[in-house]
Amino acid sequence: MCLSDREAAHAIRARLEPLGRTGLSIVYTEKGNSKSALEAAGSWLDGGMYAHAAFAEDTSNLFKREAAIYEALGSHPCILKCIDVELMPDGGEAWVLRLERAPHGNLREYIGKNEPPTMARRLQVAIDFTEALQHLCDFARSILKDKFHELLFTCEPRGLVPGPEVDSPTRSILEKELFALGTAICEITEWAVPYGPIEIEELQQKLIDGEYPYVGESNPVKDVIQIYGILSIVLRR
Repeated sequence: MCLSDREAAHAIRARLEPLGRTGLSIVYTEKGNSKSALEAAGSWLDGGMYAHAAFAEDTSNLFKREAAIYEALGSHPCILKCIDVELMPDGGEAWVLRLERAPHGNLREYIGKNEPPTMARRLQVAIDFTEALQHLCDFARSILKDKFHELLFTCEPRGLVPGPEVDSPTRSILEKELFALGTAICEITEWAVPYGPIEIEELQQKLIDGEYPYVGESNPVKDVIQIYGILSIVLRR
Protein backbone atom coordinates (compact mmCIF):
# COMPACT_ATOMS: atom_id res chain seq x y z
CA MET A 1 0.00 0.00 0.00
CA CYS A 2 1.36 3.39 -1.01
CA LEU A 3 1.61 6.01 1.69
CA SER A 4 0.46 9.58 1.26
CA ASP A 5 3.17 12.24 1.35
CA ARG A 6 2.18 13.11 4.91
CA GLU A 7 2.17 9.47 6.04
CA ALA A 8 5.52 8.86 4.33
CA ALA A 9 7.09 11.90 5.99
CA HIS A 10 5.90 10.72 9.40
CA ALA A 11 7.13 7.15 8.77
CA ILE A 12 10.53 8.37 7.56
CA ARG A 13 11.01 10.47 10.70
CA ALA A 14 9.95 7.56 12.90
CA ARG A 15 11.94 4.76 11.27
CA LEU A 16 14.84 6.23 9.30
CA GLU A 17 17.81 8.43 10.12
CA PRO A 18 19.04 10.67 7.27
CA LEU A 19 22.82 10.88 6.95
CA GLY A 20 23.27 12.91 3.78
CA ARG A 21 21.96 13.56 0.30
CA THR A 22 22.94 14.87 -3.11
CA GLY A 23 20.92 15.44 -6.25
CA LEU A 24 21.67 11.84 -7.27
CA SER A 25 21.14 9.82 -4.10
CA ILE A 26 20.07 9.79 -0.46
CA VAL A 27 22.09 8.15 2.32
CA TYR A 28 20.22 7.01 5.39
CA THR A 29 20.00 4.19 7.91
CA GLU A 30 17.35 2.37 9.84
CA LYS A 31 17.11 3.84 13.34
CA GLY A 32 19.11 1.76 15.78
CA ASN A 33 21.43 0.41 13.07
CA SER A 34 24.95 1.60 13.90
CA LYS A 35 26.73 -0.80 11.53
CA SER A 36 25.51 0.01 8.03
CA ALA A 37 23.93 2.73 5.91
CA LEU A 38 21.88 2.66 2.71
CA GLU A 39 22.49 4.70 -0.43
CA ALA A 40 19.46 4.83 -2.70
CA ALA A 41 17.59 7.08 -5.11
CA GLY A 42 15.06 7.70 -2.33
CA SER A 43 13.92 6.49 1.07
CA TRP A 44 12.50 2.96 0.87
CA LEU A 45 9.62 2.01 3.15
CA ASP A 46 7.66 -1.25 2.91
CA GLY A 47 8.52 -1.76 -0.74
CA GLY A 48 7.81 1.83 -1.82
CA MET A 49 10.26 4.67 -2.45
CA TYR A 50 9.67 8.18 -1.10
CA ALA A 51 11.61 11.48 -0.93
CA HIS A 52 13.20 10.86 -4.33
CA ALA A 53 16.58 12.52 -5.03
CA ALA A 54 16.05 15.42 -7.42
CA PHE A 55 18.30 14.33 -10.31
CA ALA A 56 18.43 10.56 -9.81
CA GLU A 57 18.30 8.74 -13.15
CA ASP A 58 19.53 5.29 -14.17
CA THR A 59 20.48 4.64 -10.55
CA SER A 60 20.84 0.90 -11.10
CA ASN A 61 23.93 1.40 -13.25
CA LEU A 62 25.13 4.13 -10.87
CA PHE A 63 25.01 1.79 -7.87
CA LYS A 64 26.54 -1.12 -9.79
CA ARG A 65 29.39 1.15 -10.87
CA GLU A 66 29.95 2.37 -7.32
CA ALA A 67 30.00 -1.22 -6.05
CA ALA A 68 32.56 -2.11 -8.73
CA ILE A 69 34.74 0.80 -7.60
CA TYR A 70 34.60 -0.38 -3.99
CA GLU A 71 35.53 -3.89 -5.14
CA ALA A 72 38.47 -2.60 -7.18
CA LEU A 73 39.70 -0.51 -4.24
CA GLY A 74 39.93 -3.57 -2.03
CA SER A 75 40.29 -3.45 1.73
CA HIS A 76 41.88 -0.53 3.58
CA PRO A 77 41.63 0.19 7.33
CA CYS A 78 40.67 3.84 6.76
CA ILE A 79 38.20 3.37 3.89
CA LEU A 80 34.62 2.25 4.50
CA LYS A 81 33.48 -0.95 2.83
CA CYS A 82 30.61 -1.66 0.47
CA ILE A 83 28.77 -4.52 2.16
CA ASP A 84 26.46 -5.37 -0.73
CA VAL A 85 24.62 -4.07 -3.76
CA GLU A 86 21.01 -5.19 -3.34
CA LEU A 87 19.03 -6.17 -6.44
CA MET A 88 15.34 -6.20 -7.24
CA PRO A 89 13.57 -9.60 -6.88
CA ASP A 90 14.07 -10.31 -10.60
CA GLY A 91 17.83 -10.03 -10.00
CA GLY A 92 18.44 -7.32 -12.58
CA GLU A 93 18.12 -3.76 -11.30
CA ALA A 94 20.19 -2.54 -8.35
CA TRP A 95 18.00 -0.55 -5.97
CA VAL A 96 20.32 0.22 -3.06
CA LEU A 97 23.90 0.01 -1.85
CA ARG A 98 24.50 -1.15 1.69
CA LEU A 99 27.64 0.53 3.02
CA GLU A 100 29.66 0.25 6.19
CA ARG A 101 28.65 3.13 8.44
CA ALA A 102 31.25 5.56 9.76
CA PRO A 103 30.86 5.31 13.56
CA HIS A 104 31.47 9.04 14.10
CA GLY A 105 30.01 10.47 10.89
CA ASN A 106 32.10 12.43 8.42
CA LEU A 107 35.32 14.09 9.56
CA ARG A 108 34.26 17.68 8.89
CA GLU A 109 31.11 17.38 10.97
CA TYR A 110 33.07 15.62 13.71
CA ILE A 111 35.58 18.47 13.80
CA GLY A 112 32.74 20.98 14.08
CA LYS A 113 31.04 19.17 16.96
CA ASN A 114 34.02 18.13 19.10
CA GLU A 115 36.86 19.80 20.96
CA PRO A 116 40.28 19.32 19.35
CA PRO A 117 42.34 16.38 20.58
CA THR A 118 46.07 16.69 21.21
CA MET A 119 48.22 17.81 18.29
CA ALA A 120 49.87 14.39 18.28
CA ARG A 121 46.46 12.79 17.73
CA ARG A 122 45.55 15.30 15.02
CA LEU A 123 48.80 14.58 13.21
CA GLN A 124 48.06 10.86 13.33
CA VAL A 125 44.59 11.48 11.86
CA ALA A 126 46.24 13.54 9.09
CA ILE A 127 48.66 10.66 8.40
CA ASP A 128 45.81 8.14 8.30
CA PHE A 129 43.88 10.42 5.93
CA THR A 130 46.90 10.88 3.65
CA GLU A 131 47.63 7.15 3.49
CA ALA A 132 43.99 6.42 2.62
CA LEU A 133 44.12 9.09 -0.08
CA GLN A 134 47.35 7.59 -1.41
CA HIS A 135 45.54 4.26 -1.72
CA LEU A 136 42.76 5.97 -3.69
CA CYS A 137 45.23 7.77 -5.95
CA ASP A 138 47.14 4.55 -6.65
CA PHE A 139 43.81 3.12 -7.80
CA ALA A 140 42.78 6.31 -9.65
CA ARG A 141 40.82 5.38 -12.79
CA SER A 142 43.39 2.96 -14.20
CA ILE A 143 41.82 -0.30 -12.97
CA LEU A 144 38.48 0.65 -14.49
CA LYS A 145 39.91 2.12 -17.71
CA ASP A 146 37.49 1.81 -20.64
CA LYS A 147 34.84 0.44 -18.29
CA PHE A 148 33.73 3.61 -16.53
CA HIS A 149 35.46 6.21 -18.68
CA GLU A 150 33.10 8.99 -17.57
CA LEU A 151 34.37 8.76 -13.98
CA LEU A 152 35.08 12.27 -12.66
CA PHE A 153 37.45 13.25 -9.87
CA THR A 154 37.20 16.73 -8.42
CA CYS A 155 37.51 18.64 -5.15
CA GLU A 156 35.41 21.12 -3.27
CA PRO A 157 36.07 24.90 -3.59
CA ARG A 158 37.87 25.12 -0.22
CA GLY A 159 40.61 22.94 -1.71
CA LEU A 160 41.25 25.13 -4.77
CA VAL A 161 44.47 27.11 -5.18
CA PRO A 162 43.70 30.82 -4.47
CA GLY A 163 44.38 33.36 -7.19
CA PRO A 164 42.70 35.58 -9.81
CA GLU A 165 42.15 32.56 -12.06
CA VAL A 166 40.83 30.00 -9.60
CA ASP A 167 41.18 26.43 -10.89
CA SER A 168 43.25 27.76 -13.78
CA PRO A 169 44.04 25.23 -16.53
CA THR A 170 47.64 26.51 -16.46
CA ARG A 171 48.14 24.74 -13.13
CA SER A 172 48.99 21.08 -13.37
CA ILE A 173 46.69 18.45 -11.93
CA LEU A 174 49.53 17.48 -9.58
CA GLU A 175 49.76 21.05 -8.22
CA LYS A 176 46.01 21.17 -7.63
CA GLU A 177 45.97 17.79 -5.94
CA LEU A 178 48.91 18.63 -3.67
CA PHE A 179 47.29 21.91 -2.63
CA ALA A 180 43.98 20.16 -1.90
CA LEU A 181 45.87 17.59 0.19
CA GLY A 182 47.66 20.37 2.08
CA THR A 183 44.34 22.09 2.74
CA ALA A 184 42.89 18.87 4.18
CA ILE A 185 45.95 18.32 6.39
CA CYS A 186 45.65 21.89 7.69
CA GLU A 187 41.92 21.41 8.34
CA ILE A 188 42.67 18.38 10.49
CA THR A 189 45.59 19.91 12.38
CA GLU A 190 43.90 23.31 12.83
CA TRP A 191 40.67 21.50 13.72
CA ALA A 192 38.73 24.10 11.75
CA VAL A 193 37.08 24.30 8.34
CA PRO A 194 39.24 26.27 5.86
CA TYR A 195 37.93 29.85 5.54
CA GLY A 196 35.37 29.19 8.27
CA PRO A 197 31.57 28.82 7.95
CA ILE A 198 30.99 31.26 5.08
CA GLU A 199 28.68 31.20 2.06
CA ILE A 200 29.96 30.08 -1.33
CA GLU A 201 29.89 33.62 -2.77
CA GLU A 202 32.18 34.96 -0.02
CA LEU A 203 34.46 31.94 -0.40
CA GLN A 204 34.74 32.50 -4.15
CA GLN A 205 35.73 36.12 -3.58
CA LYS A 206 38.42 35.13 -1.08
CA LEU A 207 39.82 32.66 -3.60
CA ILE A 208 39.84 35.25 -6.38
CA ASP A 209 41.58 37.70 -4.02
CA GLY A 210 44.32 35.13 -3.46
CA GLU A 211 43.53 34.58 0.22
CA TYR A 212 44.85 31.37 1.76
CA PRO A 213 43.12 29.49 4.59
CA TYR A 214 44.26 30.55 8.06
CA VAL A 215 46.92 28.33 9.62
CA GLY A 216 48.31 29.20 13.06
CA GLU A 217 52.03 29.83 13.60
CA SER A 218 52.22 27.04 16.17
CA ASN A 219 50.89 24.46 13.70
CA PRO A 220 53.81 22.09 12.96
CA VAL A 221 52.64 21.56 9.36
CA LYS A 222 51.77 25.20 8.64
CA ASP A 223 54.03 25.30 5.55
CA VAL A 224 52.48 22.30 3.82
CA ILE A 225 49.82 24.45 2.18
CA GLN A 226 52.43 26.86 0.75
CA ILE A 227 54.95 24.44 -0.79
CA TYR A 228 52.67 22.54 -3.17
CA GLY A 229 54.41 24.10 -6.20
CA ILE A 230 57.87 23.01 -5.05
CA LEU A 231 56.61 19.52 -4.21
CA SER A 232 55.05 19.10 -7.64
CA ILE A 233 58.40 19.94 -9.30
CA VAL A 234 60.26 17.46 -7.08
CA LEU A 235 57.72 14.68 -7.69
CA ARG A 236 57.87 15.15 -11.47
CA ARG A 237 61.65 14.58 -11.51
